[in-house]
Amino acid sequence: MAQQFPTTAQVIYDVLAADSDFVAMLGTYRFRGNSSGEIPALSIVTAGEDMPALRRVQGVECIIQDAGNTIASNYLTGDQPRLRTTWSVFLVAWEGSTGAELQVASEHILRRFAGSQSYQTVATPDGLGSLVQTKIEIKSDMPIL
Repeated sequence: MAQQFPTTAQVIYDVLAADSDFVAMLGTYRFRGNSSGEIPALSIVTAGEDMPALRRVQGVECIIQDAGNTIASNYLTGDQPRLRTTWSVFLVAWEGSTGAELQVASEHILRRFAGSQSYQTVATPDGLGSLVQTKIEIKSDMPIL
């Protein structure tokens, strides 16, 4: 089997969505007009975009931004630059979950994506419903484990 790399937000989503242990750590989304009930709180979004018709989030939510930060590196003069994209993934603990559950989910992601890093874990203001969040950076040139 060929080595896989997180070259797009969709690849990261697909890896996490196929990981039943990770999906079991997630909370749920409930959308307005959705008669099929709740779905795992895992999504890809454009920064600043609202989730369409979202009624409620419960538990740990995983949000993957669809645009990353890219840098170019030239190894040899005249060659095409090598690009490396750093993808941002946010975990948010909403009411009904704890910071400890967010920590377990964060560690699970770090074990799946070599070279990834979790940082900037912050408490959120009272009244928003979320309790704590963390940002994970995943580098496109590091393998998926």
